[in-house]
Amino acid sequence: MKNIYAIYILLLVLLLSCTSRKDSSVQATADSLSMCDNHTPLEVSEAKHLQWVDSVLGIKGTTLIDYKNGIYQYNDTRFYWNRAFDYFLVYPSSFTHGKESDLGDGNHFVNEDSTICLNVYATYFDIFKDDYSLREWFDMMIDSEIEQGNRIIKKDIAGHSYIIEGNTKGGRCFYSKAICKKSYERNIIVTVKLEYMRSVKKQAEEIISNNIHLYNPLKKE
Repeated sequence: MKNIYAIYILLLVLLLSCTSRKDSSVQATADSLSMCDNHTPLEVSEAKHLQWVDSVLGIKGTTLIDYKNGIYQYNDTRFYWNRAFDYFLVYPSSFTHGKESDLGDGNHFVNEDSTICLNVYATYFDIFKDDYSLREWFDMMIDSEIEQGNRIIKKDIAGHSYIIEGNTKGGRCFYSKAICKKSYERNIIVTVKLEYMRSVKKQAEEIISNNIHLYNPLKKE
């Protein structure tokens, strides 16, 4: 079990420099896909779409699981690619993915018996930066957890990210991390939240111990 979870739940938020990795034919394919529209039907063949994905990630052999909801697989690694905000979430392949939100900002994932739930979403910070500092915005996000009746037992704010842990109003444990990064020349905040029952604390902690890293495990440096 530990080895299975050891490769999962890496959140990576990074800019992908698409133009430097595409030749003209691949660029034309990318343009026809309208990648920032998460609900645009797949207008080209699956093979050409995956060729474009491989060129962006710098890998070969990506499998398309669910185009509309941004789910892909590479070898034994399953990941969610949010194309609107350009971030990735690697998650356990045994988890079931949900539907991407109507706003196109995130998705949710759950294990077989719903004892572990994972949510991820993004927001634009640059539209608020004239009114709030990043630290003030983080404080507001953390305060909103308390307003929902959640109890925070651990808080760590550092630079462009924060981590909080605690208990939900419903009695579950939770771990949440938010990261501020640039994406498509916009400042965004990506937040991932893991909720779990106490009975599966060990499995959840094995996921959390690998934490949320700011690199792409699919890309070979």
